[in-house]
Amino acid sequence: MATDIKLDEGDGNWLIIEGSVLKTTASDLMLDAPGRRRQTGGHRRALVHDSTDGLSINFNGDYPGGVSMGGNLNVAGDIRWATSSSSPQNLSQVIKGIKDQIRSSPALDAERFTRLERTLESLVALVNASIVPPWGTVEEVENGDDMGMWLMSASSLGFTIQYRDRQGNNFQGGPSDYDPEVLFYKNVAWSEPPAGTAMPRGSTIVVVVEDRQ
Repeated sequence: MATDIKLDEGDGNWLIIEGSVLKTTASDLMLDAPGRRRQTGGHRRALVHDSTDGLSINFNGDYPGGVSMGGNLNVAGDIRWATSSSSPQNLSQVIKGIKDQIRSSPALDAERFTRLERTLESLVALVNASIVPPWGTVEEVENGDDMGMWLMSASSLGFTIQYRDRQGNNFQGGPSDYDPEVLFYKNVAWSEPPAGTAMPRGSTIVVVVEDRQ
């Protein structure tokens, strides 16, 4: 690919650099939009070639909003938990240890967790609230699960539902307004507020459905 630098592309505020390799001898790459700052002062270092010959993202926590990943994250090496009390720890090993403990726990523990969950649900009901379930499909939102014991429908919990797609567009009305293939059997991507949140009966829960099956 031929190397080229273009100014004032797009809406007049773009700088486009074309080429196979972009190299700079600088140690810091700063992305800093004044209109998006939460506070004045301080650097905004997005990428830093640090003193340990590593690549640091959001160096020194310069971006108070943190780092967001909009898609899947594939990691070839270890993920290390730097703030562990015995820092650093291999996070993959920590997760494996938790899974092993869960597998080795006696069945009685699972029963105790179930009783605790039911107790919490009863306490929530006393204050005229319900817990948002982990619905997996729009059908479960509307009708609950097959037995109606684990996942209760939104109406039985006293919730009003607003369906949206991942782009934030509302589906006006409910599944009955659409062909079942359009919405009713779609998977739930997430809910706002998330599953496990206690909300007053009568609250509106936003359910985001998958755009594709």
